[in-house]
Amino acid sequence: MRDDPPWRRDALRARRGWIEYGPEGARRRVGFHDYGAIYSVPGLYERVFYDGLGMSTVGVVVELYVEAVAAEGLDPAGQRVLDIGAGNGVAGAALRDAGIGHVVGLDLEPAARDAARRDRPGVYDDYLVGDLAAWTPEQLAALRERRLTAMVAVAALGVGHVPPAVLERAIEAAEPGGLFAFAVLPALLPGSEDEAGRATDYPDFLDALFRDGADQLARRDYVHRHTAAGEPQDAVAFAGRRAR
Repeated sequence: MRDDPPWRRDALRARRGWIEYGPEGARRRVGFHDYGAIYSVPGLYERVFYDGLGMSTVGVVVELYVEAVAAEGLDPAGQRVLDIGAGNGVAGAALRDAGIGHVVGLDLEPAARDAARRDRPGVYDDYLVGDLAAWTPEQLAALRERRLTAMVAVAALGVGHVPPAVLERAIEAAEPGGLFAFAVLPALLPGSEDEAGRATDYPDFLDALFRDGADQLARRDYVHRHTAAGEPQDAVAFAGRRAR
């Protein structure tokens, strides 16, 4: 049996905003959102966020999407899904396990693509790197030419994360009538009284999305993960369908 890497054999400490790992005398500290550093260590992301903090959003969002596929009478093998914020491929693997036939990853971080190819080779049919908010009309048109049937975003979106313009472009990358699934923290919900949440424009965006432009197929309240202090971080996941 292959030996565990050193960080698995030694204590890993999580504090507010950062983690520390490695053997005594050679420990390394990285921020929660220093994804380049985290993804460079095989398995570290899962150890911190899934094993340590109980992150559940991938499972919840993918489950809502797969349930929507079944409710719509669609063949999973015929679905072509854009996985935004794809990271090192945890969601892509979950989509494949559910029988989804074609998955395209998209992430801001080049190290995420490298990690996905290293840790989960073959999961993605293609993996794109870039900021949808900065893409040209030609780049967006090329994305739509992939004939995507759905979009999933598997990080629980919060203040300072993906802006609504990016989520909107990702949803619109799918064909009319296409499905989508994503999750947000309560501060971003319509009617939120959280000042920072309102400043993101997400409350207005989500209100308009489901009032005028899409059908809400499912909603689920759940715990996204726990903080380093052990406090539950609530979130809300949605599945929907674009207007046809």
